[in-house]
Amino acid sequence: MSSYPKLFQPGQIGALEVPNRIVFAATSSELADGEGLVTDEMIEFYAERARGGTGLVVIEATYVDQEGKRLKHNAMLHNDGCIPGMVRLVDAVHEAGAKIAIQINHGGRESVPEVSGSVPLAPSALPSGYTGVGAAVLPRELTIAEIEGIVGRFADAAARAKTAGYDAVEIHGAHGYLAGQFLSPPCNTREDRYGHDVAGRARFGVELVEAIKARCGADFPVIFRMNARDHVPGGLELDAAVESAVLFAAAGADAISVSGGLHASRPYMIIPGMATEHACYADCSAAMKERLDIPVMTVGRINTPGLAEDILARGDADYICLSRGLIADPYFAAKAKADQAAQIAPCIACNECIANVHLHTGLACTVNPMVSRELALKPILARQVTPKRLAVIGGGAAGLAAAAMAAKRGHTVQLFEKASQLGGQLNLAHQPPHREELERLLDYFRAEVDRLGIAVSLDADPAPDELDAEAVIVAIGAEPTVTQVPGAEKVDVLYGWRVLAGTDKPGQRCVVVGGGLVGVEVADMLADDGRDVVLVARSELLRKAVHVDKVHYLDRMGSLSIEVMTHTQVIEIRPGEIVLQPQGRLRRTLEGVDSVIYCTGYHKREAEAARYQALDIPVHYVGDVLGSRKFFQAIQEGTLAALEI
Repeated sequence: MSSYPKLFQPGQIGALEVPNRIVFAATSSELADGEGLVTDEMIEFYAERARGGTGLVVIEATYVDQEGKRLKHNAMLHNDGCIPGMVRLVDAVHEAGAKIAIQINHGGRESVPEVSGSVPLAPSALPSGYTGVGAAVLPRELTIAEIEGIVGRFADAAARAKTAGYDAVEIHGAHGYLAGQFLSPPCNTREDRYGHDVAGRARFGVELVEAIKARCGADFPVIFRMNARDHVPGGLELDAAVESAVLFAAAGADAISVSGGLHASRPYMIIPGMATEHACYADCSAAMKERLDIPVMTVGRINTPGLAEDILARGDADYICLSRGLIADPYFAAKAKADQAAQIAPCIACNECIANVHLHTGLACTVNPMVSRELALKPILARQVTPKRLAVIGGGAAGLAAAAMAAKRGHTVQLFEKASQLGGQLNLAHQPPHREELERLLDYFRAEVDRLGIAVSLDADPAPDELDAEAVIVAIGAEPTVTQVPGAEKVDVLYGWRVLAGTDKPGQRCVVVGGGLVGVEVADMLADDGRDVVLVARSELLRKAVHVDKVHYLDRMGSLSIEVMTHTQVIEIRPGEIVLQPQGRLRRTLEGVDSVIYCTGYHKREAEAARYQALDIPVHYVGDVLGSRKFFQAIQEGTLAALEI
């Protein structure tokens, strides 16, 4: 018997029987082709989550018409040409053992003209604060006739889904898309029957449910996904959301899926980051359950089976929706059911997944480099190999990923680490406030090293000619960049990595130099500890960071009273002083400075790396040894290198 009996109890959504309570929440994959048609890659992506034991797979937001489209490669349901591909997708998921629903959507004012080809439409002519993929555009207010037409197109899309064999449809009424815009007071200022009060703002959603039921039959399940809270001033709040959900249920909805946040919300809550509490919408789903007689689903940083089980046991929800958790590990359900929870690759809420979607580079994942590339990479992983003796030099993120993948493929791996513990930069990255998830990733890698029987040598820096190996992966990382600013040699300049490690002890008044993620994290940690902090950056802050981190840290800068100086150069460092040159402004000297802390990046260990070039066996270089990398890039490179051997 599983340790999670509630999680693996069969469930019912209208006429649909679901084998367990784990739902893959709809997530943009960008795996459809340019016309919105299903591809082989898209089929494999969803089938893999089904093979992993997921009870219900909900396919990403598909658009009911072209004018409501947001992303270049999202799937569509606005003409019959989509049906053959959809049939193939449905069959693959069913064959893998899961039930399947599809989310139907219209972007409304969040639609992007460059993609949709038209001016965005909305309940009211009010722009979005932020679309998530570009600058907001002033939308045109919908007429009554246009609203009725869109309702009809939702029903048409649902009928196509039913024809293709889908078990259910999910109306996307969350996250500030059209159905959610009608529900949200700052988005919907109409005074006709589609606005004015809770019932009026819910009318569009009610009509969607009724139209789909009328078209597809009362026994065809309809799930309504909606915000419980918008997290913007004057936005939808829980009481009004509950009242709206009651109306949707009365109209025939078979389940309510609870989420929250708009693209402009602060904190950013559509895809909450590391700083957000786990199960952040469980209280909202619990409030829904008190008023509803239909199943309620919840979402929001639920990344362990134990947490999911607790939510179900408390009665806070009937189903657990996972998106990033099943991106990180498609076999989350199977491992939980087999009591192998420690082997689940953890979602760390870094949001590189959705950041890559918004960059139009496709869905990706820091802890699962296979994601959205399953069709290409799984055959390589499964291929029979001639076992080799492999040496991995460096036990940071890239080296750990490489060693684990090589061992899974059957190679004998010797892992060498110069330091006294595995982890490299991961040992430092989890030290600042709200970055604890990175320690979970480190613990996971260390556990995998043990489970896979990888031989580890710590405090080891073998010479190339000492290696007994048939291939080498070099993952020795990079060196922190040391400042050459005049005066730095005369004062005790500190460095961010040593501050994170606890080696350098800053004074009370600190100047942190560097506007990347490390600099901002160090500034945040010091200010959180009660120090006076000035943060100096040569350009804008967090230029390469994902959106959720930018929002979080920019808000933190204000709440912690950190003085931020962007587009500013350090001219000179003196005892107790630092001279700064802001762009286009007068030079400024900060006095009474106790510590200057440099967080200005890393550079290659070129001399150390060059030692391995003379070897007459295959040598692969991965991670920071090639130049400064995110964990996302380092883990990908380590994994792919191991697949080549």
